[in-house]
Amino acid sequence: MKVETTGKEIIKPSSTTPDDLRTLQLSIYDHFLPPIYTVAYLFYTKDELMISPEHTSHKLKTSLSETLTKFYPLAGRINGVTVDCNDEGAVFVDARVDNCSLSGFLASPDLNALQQLLPLDAVQNPYEAASTWPLLLVKATYFQCGGMAIGVCITHKIADAASMSTFIRTWSAEARGEAGNTVMDPKFSAANFYPPANDTYKLPVDEKANKRSSITKRFVFGASKLEELRTKATSPESADIPTRVESVTALLWKCFVFASSLDTCGRKVLIQLADLRSKLPSLLPESLIGNVMFSSVVLSTAQGEEVKIEEATRDLRKKREDLQTMIQDEDGSSSMIGSKLANLMLTNYARMSYETHEPYTVSSWCRLPLYEASFGWGYPVWVVGNVAPTFENIAMLIDSKDGHGIEAFVTLPEENMSSLEQNSELLAFASLNPCVLV
Repeated sequence: MKVETTGKEIIKPSSTTPDDLRTLQLSIYDHFLPPIYTVAYLFYTKDELMISPEHTSHKLKTSLSETLTKFYPLAGRINGVTVDCNDEGAVFVDARVDNCSLSGFLASPDLNALQQLLPLDAVQNPYEAASTWPLLLVKATYFQCGGMAIGVCITHKIADAASMSTFIRTWSAEARGEAGNTVMDPKFSAANFYPPANDTYKLPVDEKANKRSSITKRFVFGASKLEELRTKATSPESADIPTRVESVTALLWKCFVFASSLDTCGRKVLIQLADLRSKLPSLLPESLIGNVMFSSVVLSTAQGEEVKIEEATRDLRKKREDLQTMIQDEDGSSSMIGSKLANLMLTNYARMSYETHEPYTVSSWCRLPLYEASFGWGYPVWVVGNVAPTFENIAMLIDSKDGHGIEAFVTLPEENMSSLEQNSELLAFASLNPCVLV
């Protein structure tokens, strides 16, 4: 697939940001995150309301400008531990594909080609850009058949997956002319929950990161296979059937450990990200933008230990319940709870070393309403969520279009991936990169 850029434009907010909103404080969690982008891809088949690429892009740019008035930090520039909300603007790229139809691409999605549908080729160094400017980039790619893809990149310093979902929901509603009726205004107050960032504290850095050759593969768990997996993952001592995400996470963890069994690192650990908005709805509104997550080691295994799926799901559930109990027992303000959680995360990570621990991460985008993102020409036929540039030992889980299956985008070192994609236990429940059903 050859993607050709046809235009590039800076989109500024339709209204000037007031002086009292010109500086946004980042939280300590925002500050610790690597300089990467949270990214989403949305694919749309041809619709009679897509009159032409020019007409469609004009509608996207106009509505994006209106949306940036509410999401004003995304048009600013990061300056250390704050965002200068200076209305510098976001980058919008137009592109086209002449040698491949959308249906042809979706028949067997090429995950390397998928990267071409992101606008990161518009910046020289994406790591530097994600920690300075631009904080938001969009790419609208038009296929010759009339279908299109929208690639969205928001710096992870400001936006987690839930923030990305809120942004897309607001932007699409603006494009339909329904923003006032359906969407709550975003709130940029994450630093009122987690403590404000400062430059004095540094987390350990993996010196080998991005120096090894990694590869990303897509594994799709259909609804019926997921039910089989949930049954298999149920612990004999528990009456509760594990959730879809718990079951897939446990199976992937077992496969990760097996695929890396030849590695010399002593202890493998699984880090899971939990969105706190649903756990503290009275204090953290759904429209809160930022990194409002709790990151913790939920599973670990020593060299040579075998993972049992039912034990892993039991431990995952226990960690989830422990977090909920800890939050509920903390009788205080939002900032008090945030400080306690931040201190707990810092203490736990300070005990880890990349020389003795090999971390894996699972992040779930499931239940985010991204398949409801209609800009006025129907709903997306396929949605992908990830980070870019990607880093190794990570699995991103997202709902299939039917809302019952799960797609897992897994990034591992090449030698580990060759083992994973031949794992018979994984392939008993998941298909490797099947056709996207349109």
